[in-house]
Amino acid sequence: MDRERDSKDISLGQSEVKVIIAGSGGQGILLLGKILAQGLLEEDKNVSWLSSYGAEVRGGTCRCMVVGSDNEISSPCISNPDCLIVMNQPSYQRYTPLLKEDSMVCYNSSLIAEDILNKELSNTAVAATEEAKKLGNSKCANMVMLGKFIKESSLIELETAIDALDRFIKNRDILELDKQALEKGFSYE
Repeated sequence: MDRERDSKDISLGQSEVKVIIAGSGGQGILLLGKILAQGLLEEDKNVSWLSSYGAEVRGGTCRCMVVGSDNEISSPCISNPDCLIVMNQPSYQRYTPLLKEDSMVCYNSSLIAEDILNKELSNTAVAATEEAKKLGNSKCANMVMLGKFIKESSLIELETAIDALDRFIKNRDILELDKQALEKGFSYE
């Protein structure tokens, strides 16, 4: 199902799209990146996924980099991302300086104060933690964020991301919750 992309949408076209996903350990950053990367792969794109995290299990820094392209990818490392999906304030402050003017940022407005936002960027607020709590589990905030990112970027179809969840989530209850969270993020206004 192809949908028309307006001029604001990110298009893989002939170029690479580089996305950094950042937050703290325990927020599902790596899973979010894996689902995005798997979705790109399932939509016949070349993909790289690279993770980086601190020594702490929960609460430490965590990020992953996803590169999607119609062409070969020269490096999985990203120094100047096109997009940023960010779950906490320290990560917003750390990674937004790497972005070009008017780059796309999906940020968790439940945990990031509006007064620190870089107004030169295309900031999209998502109250991901609050929306996840409404579903009964704040741990699915990552999927709320991914749903909104998919809607805003048009990089992959929502159905592709939902199908990709099956590859990574084996617990049926968690799988259903994550699917609901993706849909909630996709319809978030």
